Amino acid sequence: MKIEQLQNKKIAILWFWKEGQSALKFLEKQGIEDITILDKNQFQSSSFSIKGGNSKVDYVFWDSYLDNLEDFDVIIKTPGISPFHEKILPYKDKCISGTQIFFSHYTGKVIGITGTKGKSTVSTLLYTCLQKAGYNIKLVWNIGAPVLDEIDVFWDEKYDYIVYEMSSYMLQDFTPKLEIWFLNNIYPCHLDWHYDSWGIYKEAKLNLLVNASTQIINGDFSMDSDVASIPWKKVYFNSKGKYTYDENNFYIEKEKVFDGKIALLWEHNRKNISWVIAILDTIMTEKWILKDTLQEVLPYFKWLPNRIEDIGVYEGIRFINDAIATTPESSIAAIDTFWSELQSLFVWGEDSGFNFSTIRSAILESSIQNIVAFPDTSEKIFPEIGARDYEKAFEIEIEWKTLQFIKTRSMKQGVDFIYKTTLPWKVALLSCAAPSFSLWKNYLQKAEEFKKEVQEY
Repeated sequence: MKIEQLQNKKIAILWFWKEGQSALKFLEKQGIEDITILDKNQFQSSSFSIKGGNSKVDYVFWDSYLDNLEDFDVIIKTPGISPFHEKILPYKDKCISGTQIFFSHYTGKVIGITGTKGKSTVSTLLYTCLQKAGYNIKLVWNIGAPVLDEIDVFWDEKYDYIVYEMSSYMLQDFTPKLEIWFLNNIYPCHLDWHYDSWGIYKEAKLNLLVNASTQIINGDFSMDSDVASIPWKKVYFNSKGKYTYDENNFYIEKEKVFDGKIALLWEHNRKNISWVIAILDTIMTEKWILKDTLQEVLPYFKWLPNRIEDIGVYEGIRFINDAIATTPESSIAAIDTFWSELQSLFVWGEDSGFNFSTIRSAILESSIQNIVAFPDTSEKIFPEIGARDYEKAFEIEIEWKTLQFIKTRSMKQGVDFIYKTTLPWKVALLSCAAPSFSLWKNYLQKAEEFKKEVQEY
């Protein structure tokens, strides 16, 4: 939506957190005054003076904040609030986001990166490679600063490329214009936000496809047959495709473009690198530039915080922080990474409607012996522990395997249990297979508490 379409409109900002604050700053810079802030919680900040310098900025807090949405012409909604909320759904067509405002004004080249898992690593590695190759480049993260804070669309701020990590929340009912679109994978995730519909979630991810000049897809996962038949540039992690990997060697059509040490550990990151090479090959016309870039970046680029992050060895136990893993598939990938070394697992969180049968099987088939079970999904994965008390360790036989559990609402209790039950030189993994909101504000808060308790034990 163009800024001139917002002039003289009655505008609501729905949820006054990072996105909401960014929207208010943006609107006030454009001289738009008739603004109302809607939030369940009263916002307190010295940075924003509600009813301050702009006398027409109003607010509605507490439980009535969604009661009068019909009064507004436009609702600028943070991606974190579902448009399928029963009070929002009738006014869904009025809802826009900062991302939509950005794409309505920015005319430069944007590379959209999406997928259920791995998109942050792919985005950051791609950004680092393009920057090292001399491109004027900007990275906009799904979980970072809002895009309207990062890029001033009215000063005609331009880059060779913007690498934009995009979530399904941003893409619902929205088809941005992209230079390159990359789809990493799609697993059932955030279905509670997407009206409990796998089809709606998948459609949101595929919205990137519609207006993209080049589409690149990870060819290693299956999709609906009608989608799979589309002639995308598919990247395979085997001999099928143009971009392949063998040991520490990466190839484009059997021509070696990198051999040497790679700082990113574990198998799934070799796949991430293959996908980045496919995108770089689309951009860089000279192979020698691509090869030189990979030689400069891959030996030094390490994993991102909270993504299978090695936080150190304490009392002989290697602790791994994978707090970003909020789906069963993400946690299964982490379990597969450590396999025989893995003895202890912190798992579960808020119930988002996942099918947990796959991770139950993965746990029972792995070397895991000790489990810290956070509410509220643990009893859906293992109904056998439903009658057990919280904050008390217990041993139980499930199918063919004996496991030690503690059901807990306390990270400290969980870490204490792991220190007491895990052998030296084994791995303890935090990878919860579900969102964090049952106990924490977000996965970052969970990760920080995990690190703190591990280090202070």
